[in-house]
Amino acid sequence: MRHHPLRSRQVHLDFHTSPHIPDAFAQWDAEAFAETMVRAHVNSVTVFAKCHHGLSYYPTAIGQAHPQLGSRDLLGEQIAALNARGIAAPIYYTVGWEERLTHLHPEWRQVMRDGHAPRAGDHPGAWWFMSYLHPEYLEHMRRELREILNRYPVEEIFFDIVFSHPNAGFEAHALEIRREHGIAEFTLEHQQRWNGLSKKLFAETMTPIILESHPQARVFYNSAHTLSVDSRHGLRGINSVQTHWEIESLPSGFWGYHHFPRFARHVAGFDQEWLGMTGRFQRMWGDFGGIKPQAALEYECFRTQAHGGANSVGDQLPPRGQLDKAAYDLIGSVYGQCEAAEPFYEGSSDAFDVGLMLASHATVGAGTSGKIEEGAVMALEEMHYNPAVLDDASDLEQFKLVILADTTVVTKTLREKLETYYANGGRLVISNRGGMNEHGDWALDFLPVKYVGALEMQPTYWRTTSEFWPEVRGSDRVFYEPGLKLECEDGSRVLIDRVLPYFERTDVHYMSHLQAPPMKSACNYPAVIAGKNFVIFADPIFGAYRQSGSSFVRDVLERCIHNLIGAPEIGHGLARSILCVPRTKNGKRIVTLLHYIPQRKALDGDVLEEASSFAGEVLRISAATRAKIFKGPELESLEPGVFVLPATRGRLMIEVQNE
Repeated sequence: MRHHPLRSRQVHLDFHTSPHIPDAFAQWDAEAFAETMVRAHVNSVTVFAKCHHGLSYYPTAIGQAHPQLGSRDLLGEQIAALNARGIAAPIYYTVGWEERLTHLHPEWRQVMRDGHAPRAGDHPGAWWFMSYLHPEYLEHMRRELREILNRYPVEEIFFDIVFSHPNAGFEAHALEIRREHGIAEFTLEHQQRWNGLSKKLFAETMTPIILESHPQARVFYNSAHTLSVDSRHGLRGINSVQTHWEIESLPSGFWGYHHFPRFARHVAGFDQEWLGMTGRFQRMWGDFGGIKPQAALEYECFRTQAHGGANSVGDQLPPRGQLDKAAYDLIGSVYGQCEAAEPFYEGSSDAFDVGLMLASHATVGAGTSGKIEEGAVMALEEMHYNPAVLDDASDLEQFKLVILADTTVVTKTLREKLETYYANGGRLVISNRGGMNEHGDWALDFLPVKYVGALEMQPTYWRTTSEFWPEVRGSDRVFYEPGLKLECEDGSRVLIDRVLPYFERTDVHYMSHLQAPPMKSACNYPAVIAGKNFVIFADPIFGAYRQSGSSFVRDVLERCIHNLIGAPEIGHGLARSILCVPRTKNGKRIVTLLHYIPQRKALDGDVLEEASSFAGEVLRISAATRAKIFKGPELESLEPGVFVLPATRGRLMIEVQNE
């Protein structure tokens, strides 16, 4: 049986409302509420059954209704008013943060190894973490869920905060489960795997309850999602117990603008529908009175749409129950444009050209691997390639090039796939430890390169060979992070030599203000090695690019990729700041160009205030004979496949006619 359709223009309407608000619901008007959503082009609103305060917004016989609710059924009124206008109403239910029960039942809290219960931060009002596999708490949630399912028409249940604190999972019942699965130690690997296992076990309990009574319902478990190149422990593990993916990524919050692309480019390969969730807030959740610039919300929603996802914009209903007019003027202005663009994207599919293996693994810290993945996607987008983010269950044969970035762990499954892919003519780019297994041993023995060990000195310098890049041959360029010692074997050659500094800076040996300069001669361990259909960087180039933004490192990578597979089929030569996303539709190409430039002008994060122009830019599309703006004029052609872009700002949607 098919599930209810995933709506394309959603609002995730938070309602974490303190019991200390004396006039809660005083201005609530169901009809005005629903009409505001209609005017804002919204077709789905996630409404609250129970919030992080542990309060319910309907007459519950199991939990506790908000003290100001009285006899009102806020949830029921919201659902009825929205449904009457053809707007879906997914139902929100909190799991991991439930403040009322954490005080009534402190024994239901998650526990760290030292016996203390963790909280979500050290600020006032930080939520306690609930142990959602505690048998008594789990039964309580089952009863509340059945109560909701029996009372309301349910299109979707949205479970929130389904994850374990990074240092928790040492409650008695949790330890028993962990021992059964061999993950009871306090290590990074065991903690990450416990988080994935606990979420999956919870979902396996709840999803059947929902689908038994509402077989067409959608189900989603929101979490601090853990990526992994090992598909057994990554996002794929929960695919079978939920119906779609929602990528919570508010760029103005701690996520930033580079978090979303790597998740979107990964879940796109799961054969499940997905949406991107941003927010209307200037900063992040609960930012009452915070309205971001329209250009920022345009970019966030247009980017999701370009990648093939639905949109969700986060808002929070003020306690008195009256929506913020400015927020819905903003949402409506953007969603009106998204609605008009839907025919352009309908029926299209991804058109990836490069495969980027996840750098994430249970043995690698999420902060480290996340930075690496962000740097890799950022660099590839700036080169105007269109990367898919892969795990070891992904099909490699469709990609011109596969990249193993910095800390990618080569699992047994992945190693077999890579050897076959390479033997069949596939191209590889490997950086730093991206060719090693989980034990730290070099796994790609089918390549003519020898791993010797870790380099002792940092920073070091890159010196390009005349063969690789004669124009910069005489200029040594610094690389700040520590690298590896690699040696060429028969069938490989040096592209870039490594030059050591005279010494590492200490209190005794130092020079000037930073590192010592390069010596005259290169050392025996090159920085970049190439062979037939492969390039290996001894240094962690992707994490370094995200950290320090060296355009030289990116340009070396671009030159290597061009040598392996050629320039991208679409977008080569566009400004780095333009995002180019091609898709396939009816056997042809459609292209989205986005020109929005976030600025780091505020200490709290990036700011995006205005759309940028395409004037003066030239779009190159291999094998294209004609390019036409969606619902607009044909582009001027300078020569076959080369088109002049108009002085439009922000977004261009282009239909391509191939030869």
